[in-house]
Amino acid sequence: MTVKIWDAGGGDCLQTLEVGRSLRDLSFDSTDFCLHTEIGTIITGGSTAPTWATAATEPQPPQHQCPALSSDNNWITYNSKRVLWLPTEYHPSSSAVSGKMIG
Repeated sequence: MTVKIWDAGGGDCLQTLEVGRSLRDLSFDSTDFCLHTEIGTIITGGSTAPTWATAATEPQPPQHQCPALSSDNNWITYNSKRVLWLPTEYHPSSSAVSGKMIG
């Protein structure tokens, strides 16, 4: 339910994200500082290290890029803004995001 971004060279925790659910499929793109998951792409930081320094001390909610699924499965979001509420009977047991599609 928590994602931590670590500096592999120095061993420092750069950022802690409270995603609110277990994630199975993760990949990190250091070029655009994004974490790709089955609930969407999470922006993990900027192109400069100082934006990460303060995030290591306090857990932050994830900032999703493009479409994503909220951690409580209640909303489909776009750029971290709620756009479609999902009734309880439509909450997914698993999900996948590819481009602008959510399944």
